[in-house]
Amino acid sequence: MANRVEEACLNGWPALREAVFDGWLIRLADGYTRRTNSVNLLSAGTLPLDHKVRYCEAVYAAQGQPTIFCIPTHADPALSRNLDQRGYCPPEDESCVLYKDFAEAVPEAAGDVVLEEGFPGEDWLNALARLHGQSEAARSTHCKILKSLSVPAVFAAVRGNDGRLGALAYGAVHDGLVCVNSVVTDPTCRRQGLARKAVVAVLGWAQERCRATGACLAVVADSAPARALYRDLGFNREVYRYHYRRREV
Repeated sequence: MANRVEEACLNGWPALREAVFDGWLIRLADGYTRRTNSVNLLSAGTLPLDHKVRYCEAVYAAQGQPTIFCIPTHADPALSRNLDQRGYCPPEDESCVLYKDFAEAVPEAAGDVVLEEGFPGEDWLNALARLHGQSEAARSTHCKILKSLSVPAVFAAVRGNDGRLGALAYGAVHDGLVCVNSVVTDPTCRRQGLARKAVVAVLGWAQERCRATGACLAVVADSAPARALYRDLGFNREVYRYHYRRREV
């Protein structure tokens, strides 16, 4: 299950460029988000650990970017010790990867939600840029990432009382799992259930249109409101955790 969920997460938020090196996936996306600009550990490989770390550092240095490793709970502890010795920063943002089995809790019906398949319209993209405070460069890179999706995807938006888009989410389906991403709510629209509507709509679409049997997502471990929302929606299984380790250029 962990491997299947990890594949869905990687395919649901693709990098712009990638390289595989002895079981490690090196992801690059012009520095936009750690998820798409970090080393992901797909398998142990056979080469010496220090050699592999130095290789990754050279790749990111050539791009003028910090080297970032995504470290899951099941990673070999030797990697963390190696990164300590090489002066990497302490762990950043421990996150939980959660799973929902549709057989245990069927997705609910969601009304008043705008759904766009394949790629979002300008309203969705503009709302995301506004809610995330994106620069033009970040917005451009984000669009490129979404255009790189190679699996079925849907983009959900819910309007607040003022008529503006107040909550967003999107989901991408791989191997029967929908990975939920970009769940965000306008601060003025919180406690109105808008984010819940957006996520429910994504789950329902994935089951109905793509015959998905489950869903996964990542959430910062200490984000109590987000954890409560997803627990209420049936994401009751923690598959694994991960954090990031960074070394500046």
